[in-house]
Amino acid sequence: MSEDDEPQSQALATRDADDELIPAGARSPDAYEAKYMKGQGMVLHRAKERAPKALQAVMLLPALGSLPALAGGLAGVPIVLFSLVLSVVLWSLFSVLRVTVSEGQVNVQYGLFGPTIPIAQIEQAEATTYDWKKFGGWGIRRSMDGEWIYNMPGDKGRAVRIVWRDTKGNRKVTLVGSKTPQELAQAIAQARSKSLSGAPAQQALHAGDDLERE
Repeated sequence: MSEDDEPQSQALATRDADDELIPAGARSPDAYEAKYMKGQGMVLHRAKERAPKALQAVMLLPALGSLPALAGGLAGVPIVLFSLVLSVVLWSLFSVLRVTVSEGQVNVQYGLFGPTIPIAQIEQAEATTYDWKKFGGWGIRRSMDGEWIYNMPGDKGRAVRIVWRDTKGNRKVTLVGSKTPQELAQAIAQARSKSLSGAPAQQALHAGDDLERE
């Protein structure tokens, strides 16, 4: 790379504290993403959607409902502790949906669970809408025809439908609820294009910058 090119590259992408290359203008990963959702190569898209506050409050009900047990003295302490742990577990599992698209992977994490989809194994990814009745609600759901969805209340039925193959060659269909499905689908398309063409890293930097401007 020439000296003239270097300032432009720095403007297009930066490195965070964990040495992860991210497009200019993109938010840095939180602690969980930095540790468990690094992906492969530069991150082209990162989304984090939280459950509505009303739903998060419902997750705390077991702990709040157990407080009257303290009136019984020490005998009520185990009940309160158990309820508190239950509330924390519910909050950890269902309060946040994270999606990261890097040059090599799509990482989906609903709480602590979700697939890691290799870009090279993706056959199709497109923005779509879904009928919640097909899946029976929000969260991690599986339809009768074998499709999985990871969705959060508030996405208004918008998602990206990813068709891919696992390591055994089995066809998988994963829907990821999103408030910005076009951006998510575009990021996956950019990663797939680079994977198929073997484009140099500089092209990926420009692709990430274009995504942020849009």
